[in-house]
Amino acid sequence: MNPLQTSQITVFDDCTTAAISVMLKQQHARLAQLDRPNSQCSISARNYDSSIKALGDYLARTGAVLPTKSVLAQWRDDMLVGRADDSGRSYAVRSVNARLSAARKLLRAVADDVTDITVKLVLNDWAKVEDAKATVVQDKTEIDYGRRLTLESLRVLVQAIDTQSLKGLRDRAIISVMAGAGLRVSEVVALTMKDVFSTVNETGQRGIRVQRGKHNKSRIVVLNGWNSWVLQAVRAYTDALGLDSEAHPNEVVFRGVKREKGSRYSSQGERLSARKAEEAVNSYKAEYMGHMMVINCHDLRRTYAKICKQSGMSWEALRANMGHSSVTVTEKYVGLEVDWSERVPNWTIEL
Repeated sequence: MNPLQTSQITVFDDCTTAAISVMLKQQHARLAQLDRPNSQCSISARNYDSSIKALGDYLARTGAVLPTKSVLAQWRDDMLVGRADDSGRSYAVRSVNARLSAARKLLRAVADDVTDITVKLVLNDWAKVEDAKATVVQDKTEIDYGRRLTLESLRVLVQAIDTQSLKGLRDRAIISVMAGAGLRVSEVVALTMKDVFSTVNETGQRGIRVQRGKHNKSRIVVLNGWNSWVLQAVRAYTDALGLDSEAHPNEVVFRGVKREKGSRYSSQGERLSARKAEEAVNSYKAEYMGHMMVINCHDLRRTYAKICKQSGMSWEALRANMGHSSVTVTEKYVGLEVDWSERVPNWTIEL
């Protein structure tokens, strides 16, 4: 075999391929036995074992023989968008990276045992597959306190949600309230029908009432009336749920969902927990301008702050809507616009 150039694709002969495949299986069995899951061991052993099994299933499913760098990269991307297995599940970025870490551990362990320098270099090169990145299209900020979507990328994300089921309608409504009103996840799950559809401030403007925000503070986030896209999203969900703001003013808006047998719609369950709401939001991804948007709940809150400030809202009004105690905190959520032309020193010293 010619000396390896790691930037190129290396193809092994059938004999070498078979030998590497056997070594991978043997090394996996050995590593799994070193720290067998029991009452004393950490959960990492179970994660390693399940990750390698998931990789094996993916190789069998795609017809790949060895976990090459390109195969691992495709596995990574497929896990993010729900194409890695038949379940259609989309995995969180940290879960994907944990599985990639297990694959690297296996490849490097085999590389340490082989004597053929070419095989050793190839295996180590395969282990250099990049982690998944929680990438969103965002404005550039000098101090990044978190990710923010642009208005256009937020529109793509919201419109990409399948609303043919009650769960889809609910999740779109949750994301809309977080991104369109800047509410925390704990505030969203506590909303009642009266809070959303019957709240009017002193000037007659409609909005969403947060009865118990952080530190038990209450506030009203003003919207644009009944034609607000946020209220439209919530209304579509509550209509499907069968809730009426006049008949059920104190009913909690967001519920868990249960799949009904023989129906694509789901029946209402108990009040949705903050954790379940976070899991629901984190499961949605959409591609925008070549990037996979992977978001979490607080990204939507930062997005609200950024877009509101860009639209001309005053700092004090934005602070009140966000429920912050200080404008300084609100500034962190918005991020700092950097004018690099102002950072050039305009003085010199003669030498």
